[in-house]
Parts: sequence; structure tokens; C-alpha cells
Amino acid sequence: MKKENYILVLGAGGNIGGKVAQELLSRGAKVGVVGRNRSRLGQFEGKAEVWEGDFNDDAFLHQAFLKANRLLLTVPDDAFTDVAATAQRLARLLQGTAVTHIVNISNSIIQKAGKPTRLVALEEELNRYLPQHLLHLRCGNFFENLNWGLHTPYAPNLKLPYVSSYEVAFEAANHLQQRDFTGKEVKALLGERDYGMAELAAAAGVTYQQLPYTPENIHFYRPFNEGDFEVEPRIGKREPGTDERFTLTYFLQHDLQRGKV
Repeated sequence: MKKENYILVLGAGGNIGGKVAQELLSRGAKVGVVGRNRSRLGQFEGKAEVWEGDFNDDAFLHQAFLKANRLLLTVPDDAFTDVAATAQRLARLLQGTAVTHIVNISNSIIQKAGKPTRLVALEEELNRYLPQHLLHLRCGNFFENLNWGLHTPYAPNLKLPYVSSYEVAFEAANHLQQRDFTGKEVKALLGERDYGMAELAAAAGVTYQQLPYTPENIHFYRPFNEGDFEVEPRIGKREPGTDERFTLTYFLQHDLQRGKV
């Protein structure tokens, strides 16, 4: 595969990375997929170049980077322990490669409890250390988050943006193919509108039950319930999509894991 035609997808064994890779392949792009678990990359056998290895393995990651000129960036949880160190490491491993454009999957919650959220903090460090053109896709909550359970400590009527992972994959694939961003840019992907948990539960056919805080989750949920957060603003009116996969209805019919409702 020639580098000028090669898009590398990190985290291809996960929800977003996997969908971006499939979207690119459906368009005839030459794709490399990176993940730790070969079985989760099995869907790409014979369709893409499969890179099985650990994000934290410098030699492995640099070798994968050397094949590409565009990159979808998602990072594992442990990379957020020190976001500056993660950004510096990526900058070092990208040196000497042909990578010019990177799409980074981020989050629409800009700050919470008075501090930048970890994905936005990573954005800032990537902007600081990486010379490549960077597009940060600040996504609303994925509908798939509902598969963790429809009953949470969120207040019933707290409204947050939700978006289809298929729509995120579609947008990420577009930008990776077209290379239509320069410098350091941000794009919000907030879905059609905001939803509250009571509304989402009702759409799934159940009555929402707000769960109590626990010592493990209070730091996450309480700032939302107390309004101590900032969301990437909606600018302009989102045009309705023609792809049914982008809708809540499609998710409820095809992707909601009913056993966890």
C-alpha cells in the first residue's frame, strides 16, 4: 500500500474506530487498522492491513505510522494519566512519517467542575506538540452510552447532546478522505438535538429511575446535575440527514442492548 493513499485507524477494535474503518473501506480507501485484540479486528481480515499491538509500544506504533499519511486518533484510558506526555510521545513517534492530517475524536463537554475535560485537555496538548493538521471532532454522547444502562445518577430532565456513532464515522471518514482542514480546527458533532434521560428511557419503553450517587461515580455525575459544566455550543441549524442510521429511532431498533434496559 502506498503511503499517499493510506489511512491508519487507531482503536479499530472499538465502537468509533471500527465504524470509521468500515466507512472508509466502503468508499474504497486503503486502510490500516490498529488494535490490541486480534479477534476484535477479525472483521477487517482481507479488507485492510491489520496491525495487532499495544498503543504503548513505541516501536510498534511508529512502524504503523510509517505506512500512513492520514490518521484517525483515539487513545486508551491510560493515555489520559498525563496528556502532555501522551502528546509529546505521539509527536516523537510521528517524526519522519508522511502523516499530514489527523482527525482526533474528542467530546463536546468542554469543561466540568471548573476544569477542562480530559479529552479537551488532550486537544490542547496535541495542538501544542503536533505539527500536523489537526481536526478535533467534539462529539455529543454516543447513543451507545445507553447500553451501559438506561438508569443512571443523571437528573431525569438534564439535557445533553446525543449523536449517532454512525454519523461520527461518516463525518470522520469525509474529512480523512478530503483532507479539508488546516492548522488546528474544532468541529462540533452534537446530533439532531439534546435529550434527557427520562425522555430517552421513555423512547426505549421504560420508566427512568434515577440512581443514587456512589463514591466511585459522584465526581462524574454531580457536576452535571448541579449545572457545573460547559458544552460546545450549537452554531447554526443542523440539516436533517438522509441516513436513517444517524437517528435515535435506528439505534433503538438495531443497537440498543435490551438486556441492559
